[in-house]
This record gives sequence, structure tokens and C-alpha cells, in this order.
Amino acid sequence: MSSPDQSDADLPSRWPAIALLAALGLALLWANLNSSSYSTVFHHQFSFDLGLPAVLASTLDWINSGLMTIFFLAIGLEVGHERRHGALADSQHAVSPVVAALGGMVVAAAVFVLVALVGGGDATVLKGWGIPMATDVAFALGALQLLGARVPSTLRAFVLALAVADDIFSVIALGFTGSTTIVLLWALLGIAVVLMVVMMRTKVFSRWPYVIATVALWWFMARSGIEPILAGAIVGVLVPTGEDRSEPSTSTSLLRPIARMSNAVVLPLFVLANAGIALKVSPLGSAAPLTTFIGLMLARTFGKVLGIGGSVALLQMFHLGGLPRGVSWRQLLGAAALCGVGFTVPLLYASIAFSGRGDLLAATKLALLLASLVGFLLGMAVIAGRPNRK
Repeated sequence: MSSPDQSDADLPSRWPAIALLAALGLALLWANLNSSSYSTVFHHQFSFDLGLPAVLASTLDWINSGLMTIFFLAIGLEVGHERRHGALADSQHAVSPVVAALGGMVVAAAVFVLVALVGGGDATVLKGWGIPMATDVAFALGALQLLGARVPSTLRAFVLALAVADDIFSVIALGFTGSTTIVLLWALLGIAVVLMVVMMRTKVFSRWPYVIATVALWWFMARSGIEPILAGAIVGVLVPTGEDRSEPSTSTSLLRPIARMSNAVVLPLFVLANAGIALKVSPLGSAAPLTTFIGLMLARTFGKVLGIGGSVALLQMFHLGGLPRGVSWRQLLGAAALCGVGFTVPLLYASIAFSGRGDLLAATKLALLLASLVGFLLGMAVIAGRPNRK
């Protein structure tokens, strides 16, 4: 996640991407050197019963359905901040990245569904339509930072705005993935919490009431059967973003520690717990995993670039937007390739959509790993291919 602090050059430093890469490397190393201990640690089922929701049955559940709420709270806070003060504040400049984000997600999902249908994928494979949609902002922006002066600031701002819009659409898509069995009473209590936060935002400017509201909403959503980690995004968007002359807004003061916790603890732990795949055993031995693998590879490498580049081209054709100032088509397409890099939300989406299908999850992990590698190398090579035109 990015920080709103202007002293950080409006972009995250390299360390969140480095932390995710380290966690990914450790997960692969651990799963291939001692797969039994890896599985024992993260699939351990807790026997104690403290009245906790069923979504917290194992170590992996505590990470995916519990700690990831912090990540989504950071997303919500960032969306609110950028909408009021950042890359999405100017509606004229926000049109291109927002439409590009939507185009990249829609085309990536369409490519996956098309491959699944042509490949004869079963109904469970088709549930994975949302997996290739999300962009991993830490990796995309971290890669741009590695290129230094070769990347114009306008391209960085474009990718940041695209990633924020991508976060919004990803949260919406994730909301359609969870359980369809909803307990009405708990859902109504969750709605009551949201209404309370809406009323609080004009009068309450302390951080802690919003943290407590997030925990309460998480609990009610978990009990109701709705994906509980979305509680973070819902409350985060509603936190007050108006700036006071003497002190930062509630959103800004809460985003800094939440983003640090998300970057330093939650996301690396999530990748460590979910990205481990035994590479010596091929997960593509049957039709469904193979179809899933091919669909994700094409969606993340080809669909993302086509969707983002095509959307900007259409906007330019109809004079509704276009390339950011000082950015060439080569640089934009390179950045679009970098947007195919992603582990966090895609893996989370897969863990929900493919619950109980270890073969499809293994194929998804391998596809995301290879597609991210291709997207990273291709994007870096295209952007660094020649200096930016003056």
C-alpha cells in the first residue's frame, strides 16, 4: 500500500516489494525442502472453542480471514485519501487510470472465462474469474522505483491511481465470491455498524472508534456468512478525510500505522502462508488444473496489457482522456505488463473460490508465480528499452 505522506514522494519505497519477494522465496523454499512441516504449520486445526466464528478454524484461516482485514482497512483508507487529496481527487486526470483499471480487470476476467469454456473447465474453474483481475500495487510501484529516472512522475501517478481504482473494483468483485448463505440477524447488525460509522464521520475524529467499528463489523459479517475481511475496506472508505490546518485528518493519521503493519507483517505473512507450492510435483496432471493454469497465464500476461492499453486507446480516440503527459505508448504498455504482477488479492480470491480444491489452488499458485515473473521481466525490459523522450 502507498502512503499519503508527501515526504515519501507519493509512492511506497522499495522495501514492501522486497519484503513480499523475500516471503515468496521463503515459502517456495520451505514448501520444497519440507512440505510436511509447511502444511502442518499453516493448516493446523485449532481444537479450542472460544465461540469464535468458523472462519478462524486453522492457522491459515487466522491469516486469510483475520489478519487480512488490516490489509483491506489500509485499502479503504488509501482509497478515501486518494479520492479526496491524491491521484483520484481531480476527476479529469482520474478518468484514464480508472477506466484503464476497469478495462484491465474486465479483459483479464474475460480471457480467463473464455479459456475455461474452451478448455472444458468445470463449474468450480469458472468461479475463478476474479483471480486474474487484481494488480499488486507494492510490486508494480516497487518495480517502477527500480527504474529511477527512466520513469516519468506522471507514469508513476497514473499507475498509483490505476492501482487504487483496481483495489476498489477488486473489493467489489471479492464481495461476490463468498458464501451465498446469509444469516439475516447478523447481517442487520453489520448494517447497523456501517450506519453508525456514517453518522460518526462528521463528529468523531479519533482513530480508535473506527478501529473498534472495524472489529465489530468483522465479527458480524463473519457470523452472517459474508466475507468478513471486507469490513476493513468498508470502514476505511468511511473514515473522515477532511484536512485540518493544525493536524492530519483521521484517515491520514490512521493510514500510516495501518499501512506499515500491512506492509511489514500482514502481506509478507499472507504470501508466506499461501504461496508455498512443491515445484517437484506437477499440479497440472488433469484437465481442470491445466485449464486454470493456461487461463491465468494468458489473463495476467496478455489480458491485462490488452485491457489497460485498449482502454486508454479508446479514451484517446474519443477525446475523453489518453496518455499521461510525457508518457509514451511504450512506457504505458510496459507499466501495463507490470500490472500483471500479483499475489496478494489473487491468492486470497483463489482461496475462497477454490476452497476444497487443492489441485486448482496449486495450479493457481504456479500460474501467478510464472505470470508475475513474465510480467515483471517484460514490463521492466519494455520501459527501460530506451530513455523517455524529452
